[in-house]
Amino acid sequence: MGRATNRKVDNIVVQRIVEIIHQKGKQEKDLTEYLGLSPGAMSRWKYDGSYVYTKYIYEICEYLDTTPNYLFFGPEDEEERLTPGEREMIQMYRSLDEGKKQCIRETIGYFKEGSKKQRRKAVKDDNIEKPLL
Repeated sequence: MGRATNRKVDNIVVQRIVEIIHQKGKQEKDLTEYLGLSPGAMSRWKYDGSYVYTKYIYEICEYLDTTPNYLFFGPEDEEERLTPGEREMIQMYRSLDEGKKQCIRETIGYFKEGSKKQRRKAVKDDNIEKPLL
């Protein structure tokens, strides 16, 4: 690891992390505290070119309520990965009131749980001891 300099590294992932922190009205030290790192960690990411943050990427995303896809690829790429049907479903979902959105989330949870039960039953029917998850 090199000596700290005042030269800012052109790291788009770190730039997006800093941008989201500021958009949410938080401070960079809030993130480093959440991760259990020293306050200087963010400076190392920004100025020394440290990529240590990559091992914390899921915790960073959890704290900032974002996705690794967004941090690494940006908003355009994430949107481009959606199928037309997925885009349509998202638009319909966004137009609903909160009660209907909750109903949809519960329904999806029901189907997800149902498919787990079906897999467990299929495994049990085949006399296999461990359920496939």
